[in-house]
Amino acid sequence: MKKNTFLHILRGVFCIFFAAMAIFVFFHPKNTQTNILKAILSESKEDQMLVHLSQKYSGRFNIIFEADDMLKADAAQKEFLENIDKQALQKDYSTGGEISDLLSVYKAYNRNLLSVKTKKEIKEHNFELVKLESLERLYNPLSINLLPLEEDPFMLFSDFLSMLASQDSNIINEFDGKYYSILKLNLKEEIALSPSLLNQEMSKVIKTKNKIEKAHKDIKIYLAGAPVHTYYASSKSMKEINLICILSSVFIILICKFYFRSFKLLLPIAISLSLGMLCGYMLTAIFFDSIHILTFVFSSTLIGICVDYSLHYFAHDNDIKLILKSLTMSMLTTVCAFLVLLFSGVELLKQIAVFTSGGLLCVYLFVVLFYPVFCKNIKPSPVEFDPFSYLNKIPRKVKLFMSVLILIIAVSGLFKIHFNDEITDMYKPPKFLVNSEKLYALLNKNTSSPSFVLVHGKDMQDILEKEENITKHTNQDYFYALSKFIPSIKQQKENQELISLLYKRELNNYAAFLPKETRVRILNRPERKGFLTFDKVNLPMLKDFLIDDNTSVIVLKKAPPPDFIKFVVERSSDAKFIDLKNDISNKVKNCRLACLKLIIPALAVLFIVMSFIYKPLNAIKIMAPSTIAGIFVIGLLSLLNIQINLFHVLALFLIAGFSLDYSIFRFSTTRNMQTSHLKSNWAVLISCATTVFSFLLLSMTSFKLISSLGFILSVGLTTSYILSLFLISEKFNESENETESI
Repeated sequence: MKKNTFLHILRGVFCIFFAAMAIFVFFHPKNTQTNILKAILSESKEDQMLVHLSQKYSGRFNIIFEADDMLKADAAQKEFLENIDKQALQKDYSTGGEISDLLSVYKAYNRNLLSVKTKKEIKEHNFELVKLESLERLYNPLSINLLPLEEDPFMLFSDFLSMLASQDSNIINEFDGKYYSILKLNLKEEIALSPSLLNQEMSKVIKTKNKIEKAHKDIKIYLAGAPVHTYYASSKSMKEINLICILSSVFIILICKFYFRSFKLLLPIAISLSLGMLCGYMLTAIFFDSIHILTFVFSSTLIGICVDYSLHYFAHDNDIKLILKSLTMSMLTTVCAFLVLLFSGVELLKQIAVFTSGGLLCVYLFVVLFYPVFCKNIKPSPVEFDPFSYLNKIPRKVKLFMSVLILIIAVSGLFKIHFNDEITDMYKPPKFLVNSEKLYALLNKNTSSPSFVLVHGKDMQDILEKEENITKHTNQDYFYALSKFIPSIKQQKENQELISLLYKRELNNYAAFLPKETRVRILNRPERKGFLTFDKVNLPMLKDFLIDDNTSVIVLKKAPPPDFIKFVVERSSDAKFIDLKNDISNKVKNCRLACLKLIIPALAVLFIVMSFIYKPLNAIKIMAPSTIAGIFVIGLLSLLNIQINLFHVLALFLIAGFSLDYSIFRFSTTRNMQTSHLKSNWAVLISCATTVFSFLLLSMTSFKLISSLGFILSVGLTTSYILSLFLISEKFNESENETESI
């Protein structure tokens, strides 16, 4: 009675705890995260700055119009603009674009503004060149003077605006007999950072693209940029999740029909898996602000892992006592392997650890506590065919030889090992998107990775002056910065003096087309009071250049020369150069090195736990198959010239956690009954098959970081299972039965 009462209490606690989590999550729903960088970087301040920069510019994308006629390409762009949702899009100032929204503000301060080129010429007293360039603007039929000549006879204001305008914006490019027009758009920040809103808007963009292409057969439209990749990747991931779940479920159904010859056990298995997935989701939602879509993709393998507990239960005649110890050790070792990921410093892996560990624990508790109550009338009839009898006929020396051979192959591969920490290799985009990105890079003549300079100052004027000091010797086509749109007050004062000098020296000689009284009025007009300053109300579009009130970002649109980087790194104490691709790759490398250092401690923890239960010598024998399998998969990848990435390294922890189950069940099962031997062997085989099948499906997903895990786990678990058959024989188990209590 006391035991039954205790079990009733445990069942009640399980239900109450599960219901409490469900209520909390229901009232605190969490968004789905799709940002790859958010998934793989840590929560440190430096890493979060990289994530912030990525998110800040994650809404920018490019639309390329291809036609065999210049006018058609331009017309297609205009038609596209007429059909898009202008409420969801805004002009992109941090990468060039139109500046019409700034004109009204600029006109009021036109005497404070000079282009960098003209300013340099005046300072060097190269007045003849200034006059020549002014005359070219004056008599150019395509030139537009935005101010009356009486206000700006040298057309310096037009010269300043031409410096701001993007040199590749709305220009028709001719290449290989085709004409291309590029439209640069930017999703509003609140849309770009919301996966559901982003997918909704990008769906509209793609529909508009398809509509125009269908109406104009001679027009082809390409999409490039982060939002496009996010849309296609998230859409494909959801399809992959559904497909993996369906195929895994079908595989389990076929297993049940083949081995158990009954479909009755499918209902409790389905309930346990559903509860496990739901529990994993709820725990992740409780501990994290958002859940990454890759967490759902990876955690769908719970179908293959959690079903092991049910299979062992039904394979042992529904007697939980026969497998309780083995089941508990199996759950603990797997959960421990996953929980190690909490120390990886990678949010995605932390989410996977919580999701999967919570799901496994939930399924374990459900099988142990509720199966004996709900599954009394489910009596499957497992097949009695014994394919494992052939294994016993293989001489022990042959088994050891094959095991040593596997180890030799593994170790030899380690001498060819090469690592790859490139962030771009973590994601494998569809071929059509790769072609779009190549075309955009070709048309822009720029293949460099995104790079920035962060500038810190005590106030806005300090920031602007530091930006000007950093960029004063840099080609203006290389960057966009806040100081390019709003010069510092110090710079505006200097501009006023230079313009005044130009007028005094050259106005009468140059502006003969103006009446004398007009020239006199220009020379004698009072100096303009007040300066152009950053105004969040009148100039909200320029906020894209600000990280916070004391930090701005200079966006480098081309690869900067080495001397520029050297100047920023060595001489600018309040500036920091960031090469997004390389910096993130370095972070991934540091994470990989940290994980490599965790392998030995993780094995030590598992050894201590196993030694406490099975004695040290037996712990070594139980851990040997999974340890050798981990070395083998890394060596095999190296022999195949596959570079090892962070997620290959992380898979070693999972191989240890998952595959230890096979050795534990082979070692711990009842050894004095041949029927129990057979059922245990079948249960382990089926468990391995379902798990390997799930990871094999993962290896075919589009995300390389997840497919890397899937491939190495499927190979590693298969190898570990085979080695457990070789290294943990039934004869060995029988000898241990005399001294080991089950």
